[in-house]
Amino acid sequence: MTTPTRATLEKALKSDAKLQKEATKIAKDLAAGGYDISLLAEELGFALSSPDMEQRVAGTNLLSAVLCALPADLLNAEQLEFLTTFYTDRLRDHHNVMPAIIDGIDAMVHMKALPAGNVPLILQAFFQHTTCQSQTRGDRTKLFNIFKYLTLNFKEELTTMAGDFVYGLINSIDGERDPRNLEIIFSFMPEFMANYPLLHLAEEMFEIFACYFPIDFNPSKQDPTAITRDQLAAKLTNCLVANNEFAEWTVVLAVEKLESELLVAKLDSIELLHQAAVKFPPSVLEPHFDQIWQALKTETFPGADNEDILRASLKALGALLERAAHVPSISHSYQTSVLGVVLPQLSDVNQRLFHPATAIALVCVAGDAPFAADKILNSFLLKLQATDLSTSPPDQRVKIYQIVAQVYKLAALRESLQKLDSTISVPLLDDVIAALRLCEREDFDAKKEDLELQKAALSVLNECAPVLSEAQRALVYKALVQLISHPTIDLDFTVLTVGLGALQPVELQANFIDIGIRNFEIFSNFIKRKIYTNLLPLIPQMAFTQRILDLVMTQMFKPDNPEPVRLLALEALNTLLTQEDQRFIVDLQQQSNLLHQLIELAQQTKDITLQSLEQIAGALSRIIQQLPLSEQSAIISEYLPGLQLQKSADLYIAKGLLGYLHKDISLDDHFERLLSDLTQLSLTTDNEQLRVIAHHLLCSLVNKMENTKGNRSKVKQITEQLKKAIKTGDVRAVEILAWVAKGLVVAGFDEAADIVGDLSDLLKHPTLSTAAALGFDIIAAEYPELDLPVVKFLYKQKFFHTIMGKMGSKLADYCVHHLKAFVYVLKATPQAVIKLNIEQLGPLLFRSLEEHNEAQSLCIALGICESFVQQQDAYFQAHLGHLIPSCLELSKYKAQHTMQVRIAALQLLYDITKYPTFALLPHKVDVTLALAAALDDPKRLVRNTAVQARNAWYLVGAANGD
Repeated sequence: MTTPTRATLEKALKSDAKLQKEATKIAKDLAAGGYDISLLAEELGFALSSPDMEQRVAGTNLLSAVLCALPADLLNAEQLEFLTTFYTDRLRDHHNVMPAIIDGIDAMVHMKALPAGNVPLILQAFFQHTTCQSQTRGDRTKLFNIFKYLTLNFKEELTTMAGDFVYGLINSIDGERDPRNLEIIFSFMPEFMANYPLLHLAEEMFEIFACYFPIDFNPSKQDPTAITRDQLAAKLTNCLVANNEFAEWTVVLAVEKLESELLVAKLDSIELLHQAAVKFPPSVLEPHFDQIWQALKTETFPGADNEDILRASLKALGALLERAAHVPSISHSYQTSVLGVVLPQLSDVNQRLFHPATAIALVCVAGDAPFAADKILNSFLLKLQATDLSTSPPDQRVKIYQIVAQVYKLAALRESLQKLDSTISVPLLDDVIAALRLCEREDFDAKKEDLELQKAALSVLNECAPVLSEAQRALVYKALVQLISHPTIDLDFTVLTVGLGALQPVELQANFIDIGIRNFEIFSNFIKRKIYTNLLPLIPQMAFTQRILDLVMTQMFKPDNPEPVRLLALEALNTLLTQEDQRFIVDLQQQSNLLHQLIELAQQTKDITLQSLEQIAGALSRIIQQLPLSEQSAIISEYLPGLQLQKSADLYIAKGLLGYLHKDISLDDHFERLLSDLTQLSLTTDNEQLRVIAHHLLCSLVNKMENTKGNRSKVKQITEQLKKAIKTGDVRAVEILAWVAKGLVVAGFDEAADIVGDLSDLLKHPTLSTAAALGFDIIAAEYPELDLPVVKFLYKQKFFHTIMGKMGSKLADYCVHHLKAFVYVLKATPQAVIKLNIEQLGPLLFRSLEEHNEAQSLCIALGICESFVQQQDAYFQAHLGHLIPSCLELSKYKAQHTMQVRIAALQLLYDITKYPTFALLPHKVDVTLALAAALDDPKRLVRNTAVQARNAWYLVGAANGD
């Protein structure tokens, strides 16, 4: 392992490929300790010092390539001193040598043993003998990355360079236009400017970045990793607020650019003010606040029509006020300036400036709640005191109360609610409570405007419950009792009662809860329902839990209780079980054996209604889902054997126990009986509700069954029984077969294919074809209320391929029922699968649109086509000649074309206009003429969609149109 000879090196310098190969070999030799890099430089001297510029370029390239290939910890300080001297001297060389020198410097500064003192030497030589902007874009990228690395790792050394480094950096950045390089600069410079002294060059540094503001840049559409304009703008903004010395210039720049007519310039300027508010201390920004406020006031008061500008302006103002809140003297000065402008406009809710003034006022409260809230609330108090509650229009008070509620809410969020001036808040809340107590008047007629006023009053009280005095709370309780016992008013005040319950539980129970419970029996069912609605949210508070539970339990299980009253209690129980967590439900079951009581209630109550049984089933289901598996299994073993599913009560109990039973609990001992009883029930009962329950239980049972030979055999017996019924023309058997198939399909059982085949064979049956088609809808549709926990991976794709295997040849005959079933299947098929098979499926889709018999399948087919057209799918573009005439025909008013079908067809015609103009022009005249009929459709929604579609087609090919 010896130093490469001159001959070897000369050979390597002849091409880039040979140079890179030799550099890699030399780097390995150096890493192995074969020789010192100084010997390599000596042997390479003939090229490094050659009078021929191209040879110097090649020699320097080889040396730099070797450095780039070396491990970062290989060279020692002495070797790096030598290399530093070489490369700094070479910075005087021809500009063609510079790329190789930059590569070498880049590799060298990343070496771990580089003496820190060498960094200033390298930079001083670079700044003295060359410039960054005279290099190629790629080399500038390397230089900016070098600067970034050095600023992060050699702060002390760069600080000793004082203004030389800052000035050199300014000159290096000045004039850069490449967005990728700007992204690098804007990324590392904020931290540099924040941590390094800029000395007398602060303004020059700011101007370097200010010239780019606002960013005007459109990324290349061909570059998938292109930097976006917004990303670049955000990083530039960070640069402009990086140093406190920039404050004055930043404000001037932002205010100046805010006057632009360009939306993007306005938004960038407002965001710059927002970031200035966040980054600069209030003491730095205070001298410029008036200038900022005047600029933002133009955009917010009354403000422009653009919501983005308004939202951004309020955000910037909010940041200014919030930061200033930590310095009371500055905050009060800011608030006085802003509130002095907006408060006069809050006196009249009908003024044009009322709404913008409201928005600004709320921003003030968010910034300094104790100061701003008092000023604003006092302004509203004066307005309210000047009007008579009994005679003034309620709408004015409603608007005021809505804002007052938000003021209190913001004050609470800033933990300032208790700090508000009581001389203002007490009379203001008295007025609000008086509005709430309007319902106590005998002549109160519950007009819409009065109810809106009470809702607004409640919204205020919801937020200020902690500051209500004892006397005020007493009046509130009286008003709540009146509201809850009113025979027609139904207002939601649960937020208020929950808040008062947490603060004053004894008061609330004595003055509200006990009154409602004590008089519960004499109230109407309407009032009873309101009592449940307002008491149930209080159950999590331990002071009220048992009291309210006792009411619900008593009303559910009280003997001879009227059925409507019991139904209300059962609905309340289900609401409670839905709202509360698992721990509460498990404790409730263990303490009261609630499951047993509910089952007894269902079985022993004479003439119990199906509505009550539905509620009991829901409660059983919610309870059993939360219990441990061992308890679920014990409950099933205890109750399931005794259930006789022909009885309505027992069927609903089975629904509650089995509907959401955990899939790991085995039902093998009961499986055959359940299948048989449920099938028999569905075949014989005329009650549609009971049949639905039986279908869902059958579907869930076969989905969750263990995949054993015995279980599959039992399912086979049931399907054979159903086939026999089908042979007799029993439509119900077809529906049951579809539900069994659904459970098997989702779980991925192979037996599903046979049932699907049987259903497809029925599609040509003279009397059962419609039922068979609907069977495919059952299999494909989603049922949120159905528990199918065993889901086979990619089962939808498998179902699709099964259907195509069973029906593919039959579809070619275009039997209407085959097409209908096919569309139902496609509804559940992932779009990616349809796209892969579009050549086969497309003609069938188009044919299904020509069959104008059934609205549901037409809407599905139109929806599938629309999903592809919206993506400008090439297949549908090539077949617009098939699609457009079908849509035009479906858009016409006919008996079989329901409103949904006509709207879907017109929407599809509108989406088609997104295709390229050349594909649309041949159809333009025909479509615009044909759509004239839809403009006179008897349904307004259809006419609206027709106008949209016709306008879009009319503009096809027009200037500035697609």
